[in-house]
This record gives sequence, C-alpha cells and structure tokens, in this order.
Amino acid sequence: MGEAQTPWTVRSLLTWGRDWLARRGVDNPRLDAELIVAHALGCDRVRLYTEFDKPIAAEELSRARPLFERRGQREPVAYILGVKEFYGRPFKVGPGVFIPRPETELLVQVALEGLPRGGPLHILDLCGGSGAVGVTVAAERPEAQVDVVDIADPAVAAARENAEAHAKGRVTVLRGDLYAALPSHRRYDAVLANPPYVGTHEHGRLAPDIVQHEPHEALFAGEQGLGVVRRVVEDAPRWLVPGGLFATEIDSGQAAAVLALCAGAGLRGAGVVRDLAGLERHVVARACRD
Repeated sequence: MGEAQTPWTVRSLLTWGRDWLARRGVDNPRLDAELIVAHALGCDRVRLYTEFDKPIAAEELSRARPLFERRGQREPVAYILGVKEFYGRPFKVGPGVFIPRPETELLVQVALEGLPRGGPLHILDLCGGSGAVGVTVAAERPEAQVDVVDIADPAVAAARENAEAHAKGRVTVLRGDLYAALPSHRRYDAVLANPPYVGTHEHGRLAPDIVQHEPHEALFAGEQGLGVVRRVVEDAPRWLVPGGLFATEIDSGQAAAVLALCAGAGLRGAGVVRDLAGLERHVVARACRD
C-alpha cells in the first residue's frame, strides 16, 4: 500500500484491497476488503458505496494497512474485526475462540422448532465456543435458561461477554469437559452441541485460515472425527427430560455413524437434517418418554 498513490478514496482502497488479497489466495477477497475498510473507517458496508469517492484520511489509511496485512497472512477476518455475525447478532470472537459458521444457524432453527412452548425451558449447549448457539436460543426464547459449556478459557470469556450482551441473566457459562462441567445433576429440555468433528488426518482439506489460527481442540477429534461426538451422544439421555430434544452438528459423511450412536445410547427417532447445500449437517433425536 504505497503512499505515492494519492489521494486515496474509498473506491481505490476497496479495489486495491480486493486485488491485494486475491493475489494472496484469500477466499472472498472483495467481501473481506469491504469488511476491513468499513472497520477501519468506523462505518457499515452500505456507507462505503454511498461515499465511494470520499477521500481517505492518512490516519484511516494507517488503520487499514495492518488489518490488510493480517488478512494477507490468513488470519480470519472475524478475529481481525473481533466480531462475527450469527443469527443477526454480533458475537465477540478472538484468538482461541471457534468462529461460528452460517451452517450452525440451522442448529438453532432445529432447537427453536423442536422446543415446547408455554413454560420454562432449560437448555444445555455443549462445546459452546463463543456461545453462539446457546445464547441465540436464549435470546430467541425469553423463557429459556441456558447452560453453555466449553473447555477453553478464551471461549468461556467470549461466551460470557456475548451472554451479557444478548441474554443478560439467563445464560450460565461453565468451563470444563462436556457434562463434567455441570455442578450438579439436572435435566434439560434440550441438549445441543457443535463439537469438534474433523478427523485428525484431515488437516489438508481445511483452509489455512482455519488450521493456522482457529483452536484445534474445537476442530479435530480423533482419526474419524467422532471422539467427542461419541461422548456427547452416549451421555445425553441421562441429562434429558423424557422426550427431550437432542441435536448435534456433524461432518458430512458421519450421519450413519452418529445415527448408530444415537440408537446405541437409547435415543429415539433419530434423523438427519441437511443444510442449504444438501449436506448432512445435523443429527436430531429424542430421549425416551418412559
């Protein structure tokens, strides 16, 4: 980003940023350039296009430069901005915190559609990361009390901030290993999970942005990617109320194995929910009613 090209405008900075990121192999370089420039200018993306020819001040250019450099080194744009939108709400994220994905919004939809109405609800969100799933359910269903569990300190801190922002007083964030984090035995109307599910030998199929920057404990779980999913499924029935909802995100191709785990654990009516791309993305089941 040479200083000789003056004056810089919103248009020229966006064009330069898009091309610079594209040369470094960044996916969606135009979108990332827009997000970075908007962040540096302290505005939203729409305003960029209403002020296309607005000159860029030197201090604004100075703010943008290191952000582009970080993205060029494949740091996720969500870490650079410190936030990721999920289900229409901004969730704080940062290094050590798994970045919520758009496809995980389907897990929230499954929960909202499968939960009863008309009374208090108790929800458990395992491998909660930033709290995106559990906090969103709490925000969408004011009658819900939610426990969010994650094993990583950065995720726990982020989830607590997000809970305070979006569902104040109705989300408890706990640090620990799955169900062991819960202080006492209780029953939940739903157990939701977005566990690590990528096989440890599958690093090569993930983008450098993910492998180099996001926490591996939130991504990888044994050779087949089922190490954590298995534990989540096997213990779910004893934490669910009769007929309670179980739903977990999975990797495409794992559906048959996870359906078998559900059957073995005594969960009933297990089925697969596909995402918008047609991929097997979630397994949903119910606890026995007896």
